[in-house]
Amino acid sequence: MTGETGIEISHRHPESRISVTGRLVIESSPRFRAALMKAIGTATSAVLVIDLSALSYLHTSGVATLLEGARVASAQVVRLSLLGLNGEPSMLAMTAELDRILRAYGSDLELR
Repeated sequence: MTGETGIEISHRHPESRISVTGRLVIESSPRFRAALMKAIGTATSAVLVIDLSALSYLHTSGVATLLEGARVASAQVVRLSLLGLNGEPSMLAMTAELDRILRAYGSDLELR
């Protein structure tokens, strides 16, 4: 799935999870945004895990979507927990200081 973005939402006890695979690019960011907002709105726990371990590319539009998601989640008292960013996506997240910004919204980011 090198050129496509896969997005899967699951609500299983004890967590809600959204998994993103492939490349999160400007063309797929609107679909990711819609899925993320839906996942936040239907979260069955106080934490929504965003699994990015199978993400091979992250465009700045995806970073913007994650920031918007953190803002919306904070307002709905849902904490985002981003897991598995590695490689180039991790470098972009570090450059953008995504972890610091997410913490300001009460969310967190695990970088590899």
